[in-house]
Amino acid sequence: MKIAVIHHRVRGDAVADADALVESAQKACAAGAGVIVGPRVPSLGGLDAAAREALLARIAGCTEGSTLLLSFVEGDAEPRVADTPLGRTALVGGDDCLRENVLRSMVAEGAQALVWRPGAESELQAEAILEYALGCSSALAGLLLLAECSGGQRHDGCCGTSAIIHAGELVAEATGPDDEVLFAEVEVSLSPPEPGMPLPALPPILVQRLAVHEGRRPPVDYPADLS
Repeated sequence: MKIAVIHHRVRGDAVADADALVESAQKACAAGAGVIVGPRVPSLGGLDAAAREALLARIAGCTEGSTLLLSFVEGDAEPRVADTPLGRTALVGGDDCLRENVLRSMVAEGAQALVWRPGAESELQAEAILEYALGCSSALAGLLLLAECSGGQRHDGCCGTSAIIHAGELVAEATGPDDEVLFAEVEVSLSPPEPGMPLPALPPILVQRLAVHEGRRPPVDYPADLS
């Protein structure tokens, strides 16, 4: 199956962001993608129900025959597992992408593929998230799709790198901050990972992110001598 992941450069304006998202979806559809995964675009989170329906109608008009996975949820999305052409698919957003208990629960629910929208807050976070996703993929599912925005500011979580990870290998990655559509031909019926495979340690910059978001003091990884 051909899949596409939209890597979106934010414009900061709902109209411009919507136009760019539709254009990317058109490109993915024209290339024959059976599944198109989009990131959470902050400016579109404030759209009312009617505006969202209008946007989805524009996208649906150019993706007939394809399945679109798009999120409007602001902040951390409630993780869930849904049936898609990829099989049982875990849809995870924000900090939940970095919480081992959440990821393990998705596997327990039978997830065969994962869609992550973590919302990297810096280029360093983006690098660490990609590293962590690569380390996690073999233990969690055969297919991990990282859908991010770029071109934003730290507070809006739009400094990310999008990627397609299949069978533990990085097969496509966004090459910069501009709009891009990543493609890959994948086998969606991969064998599940062995139960109990360990996940890699969370990179320190992501441990710090979780601590800050949860109102905790970030851990110090070296002995402090205050004498």
